[in-house]
Amino acid sequence: MLSVSSASGRTPIVLLLTLVLAACGSSTALTGSDAPASSVMDGTDPIVADARALPGVDDVTFHYRDPDGNEHPEPPGTPADREGWTLRLDIVHGAEYGAGWAAEAIDELLEGRPEPTTPALEIWLHPVTPTASEIAVRAYPRTDDGSQVRDAFLLAATPGVVRAVFDGETADVRVADAADLAKVADVAAVQGTGVDVIRVLGDDSAEVRVADVPPRPPYVPSTDRPAQRPADPAAPDCDPASLRLELTGTDAALGSRYLFLGATNTGAAPCALRGRPELTFRTLAEEPLAVAVTPSTTPPDPPRLVVPPGARAVAMLDWNAMPTANDPNLTYEVLLAAGDGAPATELPLTSLVIDGAGPQTSLDIVDGGEVAVTAWQPDGTGF
Repeated sequence: MLSVSSASGRTPIVLLLTLVLAACGSSTALTGSDAPASSVMDGTDPIVADARALPGVDDVTFHYRDPDGNEHPEPPGTPADREGWTLRLDIVHGAEYGAGWAAEAIDELLEGRPEPTTPALEIWLHPVTPTASEIAVRAYPRTDDGSQVRDAFLLAATPGVVRAVFDGETADVRVADAADLAKVADVAAVQGTGVDVIRVLGDDSAEVRVADVPPRPPYVPSTDRPAQRPADPAAPDCDPASLRLELTGTDAALGSRYLFLGATNTGAAPCALRGRPELTFRTLAEEPLAVAVTPSTTPPDPPRLVVPPGARAVAMLDWNAMPTANDPNLTYEVLLAAGDGAPATELPLTSLVIDGAGPQTSLDIVDGGEVAVTAWQPDGTGF
């Protein structure tokens, strides 16, 4: 509420009207269809202050864009002159708040706001990651299903991604190194993103089209295929080239955490696995974490596990919840090898598809932590 001293000679209403007219650049009040869709007291739309007041927001910048694409700090004074103009709002916030927070934030900003407005409104989100990757997504006007916001947060949490910009129509996704193309394209494919191609930053010739990503072998539950045959002496050791290694699920209970691993035999003949998987844990920046991996005591270790063609062997990782407050170096990626000395597959947490739930981005496994892993077991083993 405005307060005015008695010496001013103006009532509060008169002073308020004077301020409004001055802000609008007119000596007469605007009424009816000539009135602006939102109040502009100092050339700034109130939504700017609303955005700055959102919890989790680090910074908000804005500019006005005229029909020719030129940027301005303020819009024209009269509504008629604002036709074809756009107010662009850029909101910087922590990526850890996630796509759900983004959707709620946009809904809160738009609540009670008349549409359409003049100038038109455009809202961009800039999630900040521990790697300072360039992540930006136009969150409003929304795409039909809001998928670009979800895709932006998904790729922001995928190791190797250094740029992911979604403008409402196209997506520009870049990785730092060609070695990261395959795994990032796999994430984009299995999570059903709208991304068409993954490229290397600074090299448009190095790319992988998401449509060309080899499909994952279909999973056939253990009850629908031949039984495992751990005693088959003729089965050779599994060739790493014929094994599909993947993350298959997570769980948690009473301070305990679980990650489930799979190794699918994609070859034409049975093959054998021995012992335990080998694991390394990495941050979003693909830096290794110092984590002790110890043998789990249950279930008993099979001396040799034969995996029929198309079948899957499974293993389980378990650990106690680890403190993560103010620690950006969580586990975003697991390097999984079938056994000691075998080649490892880089598996971002975002490569895990969880039916009925959004993608998981990280685990609370940090430097100095300890985890336990079982030996490879027949699919269907109860851990």
